[in-house]
Amino acid sequence: MIIGLLFAQEKSMFVKNIQKSRKNVAKLLATVPDAPTGDLRHLVEMVRRKSAAIKKIVATHPTPFYVFDRATTEEAIKKFTIPFKKHIKGIKFYFAVKTNYHPLLLKTVVDHGMGLDVSSARELLLGVSSGAQELLFSGPGKNEQELMVFLKHRKRSTLIIDSFDELDRIGQITNTQKIMVRAGVRFFSSFHGEWSKFGIPLDDIKSFWQRAQRYPFLNLEGLQFHISLNRTPKRYVDIIKELSVYLKSNCSAIMRKQIRFIDFGGGYYPDNVEGFYPWAERYPWMLSGGYLMKVADEGVGEHTQFGDKYFITRADAPEVFAKSIAGAIRTHLEPLVNSQYYCEPGRIIAHSAMHIVTSVVDRKPGMVITDGGNNLVGWEAGNQFYYPIVNITHPSKKEIPIRVYGSLCNPKDLWGYYSYSKKFDQGDVLVIPFQGAYRYTLAQNFIRSVPPVYPLE
Repeated sequence: MIIGLLFAQEKSMFVKNIQKSRKNVAKLLATVPDAPTGDLRHLVEMVRRKSAAIKKIVATHPTPFYVFDRATTEEAIKKFTIPFKKHIKGIKFYFAVKTNYHPLLLKTVVDHGMGLDVSSARELLLGVSSGAQELLFSGPGKNEQELMVFLKHRKRSTLIIDSFDELDRIGQITNTQKIMVRAGVRFFSSFHGEWSKFGIPLDDIKSFWQRAQRYPFLNLEGLQFHISLNRTPKRYVDIIKELSVYLKSNCSAIMRKQIRFIDFGGGYYPDNVEGFYPWAERYPWMLSGGYLMKVADEGVGEHTQFGDKYFITRADAPEVFAKSIAGAIRTHLEPLVNSQYYCEPGRIIAHSAMHIVTSVVDRKPGMVITDGGNNLVGWEAGNQFYYPIVNITHPSKKEIPIRVYGSLCNPKDLWGYYSYSKKFDQGDVLVIPFQGAYRYTLAQNFIRSVPPVYPLE
């Protein structure tokens, strides 16, 4: 009797939840993707220009592999740093190592005068090995061993403290060892959402600063915030404005004078280098109406036919980011603090650093199987994100529909649904360009080993 009543209550609540959600589902189904249709033929042309050099590597090294493209990396560095130097005097750049830690890439960014943003002792040591003279050690959950590694390299490193507990731990260590260190504190604002995992609340900056006075060997002199996946500078501007309101209302002139740097982080999205399918999640990780349609149709055994092949992800140019952020700094921060400004570009530089090269090993109706699986990118990205797949053995300016799979025992081991190719034969060499951001970092030894990286001459 009691169980029956409880079951009836649960069923009633479930029905209410369905009724409540129907309106939201209807809204999602009515949404139009916030991205244009089009193609990425400029990447295809780039691959064709480099195909002879790629074939030289294929002649001496078996596929699959990554190629490191120093030329496109240097182009990305200049495209980003030049406008920021133009608009923000004395700005410093720290490449986010989490996006790609390969030594060839780290050496390239260091050669161009950049520091490194590291999030672990492992990354810090990689940064030291690369020859970087300036390191920012940020990230949550630093353990004592990592703090000791930081102390060993403190002369070239700044610690970005993530919490009050971390402040006490590093403060007690420096008091005991009488070692002076330079530090900042990470904060999150009302615009951060799930990124509130990182740092302290903005409203706690004053109390954090006061608590740091307990530790005379801790030179606290900076603020950092970071917010990811930005296609426009709006959130940077909003957070800078919110920070200025807090500093003006809560912090004395003496405290504000102690703020020597403000780091507005990374999260700059590259423009016009990738796309997403109609059923894919939209940034910032919101479900699309197309996804709901696909899931609902598959749930009853039907197949959804979408009118658009894919959409192209667009973002504002670095010039727009730099000009907008600089304007916010002049308006909101310069009247309050005399600080140097840092930023941490990662994806926007790393995305063009590597291309994936794989070969066709098998052909089946409507599909080909390649020798490179999605263990090269760490997850089933090809089911969601679109990248041009270029056949450099049988090149074509036209894109044909064909499923290009990897060779893992996983049905979602897919590179994509289209390819620029005249035809496919066994042994054809395929290139997936601009796979440098997070792909190599997330690669894993699942079924097959992570392949090597070769420089593109």
